[in-house]
Amino acid sequence: MRRDWTEAIKRRIRPTVCRLLGRFGGTQYHCPVCDYKGPFLDKVVTKRPRFVRKDSKCPGCTATERHRLLHLVIERLLKGDSAAEKSVLHVAPEPFLQARLREAFNVYHSMDLYRTDVDFQEDIQCLGFDDASYDMVVLSRVLISPKDLTASVRECRRVLKPGGVFVVAEYYPRETTVEYPEIRGDRFRELGVDAIDLFREHFDEVDLYNSDRYPAEYQLYNRTFRDGVLVDDYPDLVRAPEKGLKDVVAVCRVAS
Repeated sequence: MRRDWTEAIKRRIRPTVCRLLGRFGGTQYHCPVCDYKGPFLDKVVTKRPRFVRKDSKCPGCTATERHRLLHLVIERLLKGDSAAEKSVLHVAPEPFLQARLREAFNVYHSMDLYRTDVDFQEDIQCLGFDDASYDMVVLSRVLISPKDLTASVRECRRVLKPGGVFVVAEYYPRETTVEYPEIRGDRFRELGVDAIDLFREHFDEVDLYNSDRYPAEYQLYNRTFRDGVLVDDYPDLVRAPEKGLKDVVAVCRVAS
């Protein structure tokens, strides 16, 4: 309870403090999620070695690079086609996106295997939903966790209606996916860009939205520094020279 209370206070005062400090220097950014304008916060990933993501977090809503990119892609998809009579399944739902999806879709369902604050507790490898149940499935940073990656993608395809869209925001630090012999923490793998080929096997069309597609004001690059040096040794698909790593959202479509 105390943590919730202190976090609520921080969220109220952080934007004002950051804007004031921004007047004395620092790059000004724009968060498309909450419309905050001002400096973004650095995010310490690990202390030893010291990994820091520069200008990562919005002080207004705490959205990071991938959240902002996912929000922009969802907004673009919603503009292109009315969702008023459609349904969406939101896997491992991010709070910042829930309100927007609830507003846009006639039917909004959330799902997670372990969380209790969702509509359904389901295993993505074997979903209990009927075929062609949803017009859109949205997930972010989920596919590293289930043991069977192919089954997970296949199930998301199965529950989509003709013309449906699978929106996937994942992190691809390698060329080839590395599978672990047993679970490490909460994951069975580290995804490579070859995972996108798996999407292409199961969907009729795959379009990739990355950080380069949108204005720099949104700060959509993962600018990670290791002991003060920019990490820049990523696969070509996601490497952003002198910027770090591009976040990628795959929009996978089922033929109508």
